[in-house]
Amino acid sequence: MATQELLIRPGTRRTRVLRTGSGDFRRPPGRPRPVIAPGVATAAACRPRRMSGGVQLALVGLLTFVACLGLAAVNGLSSAGSEPVPTGVATVQAQDGETLPQLAHRVVPNSSVDEVVERIVRLNHLGDRALHAGQPLQVPA
Repeated sequence: MATQELLIRPGTRRTRVLRTGSGDFRRPPGRPRPVIAPGVATAAACRPRRMSGGVQLALVGLLTFVACLGLAAVNGLSSAGSEPVPTGVATVQAQDGETLPQLAHRVVPNSSVDEVVERIVRLNHLGDRALHAGQPLQVPA
């Protein structure tokens, strides 16, 4: 059997195909040999399956919802142990280098620091929130 070489142009790409005299086409060089046998998976069956767009969107939405619930639970746990800001008032002096959050934690350690800072700012009419050593401040007690 004589073998001829044909040039076939599918689209713009040139491909060499070997053809025998009997009319059947042979595999081009470099292309893997197809295995067709009973019980053997084809190459298409071995590829990972891709999710459709709707399923993928639903999965992303579900994961986002679960992440938001987790963040809400963590936020609820962090503020669950704090007590409300006391309604009484006491006078203390700011220490050298002390900030408002440090002062708030020092005077009312079991309450939310942000709420105590806001209360101190309102009680003392602080605009710039800067403290000076020895400065007398009204704080919740």
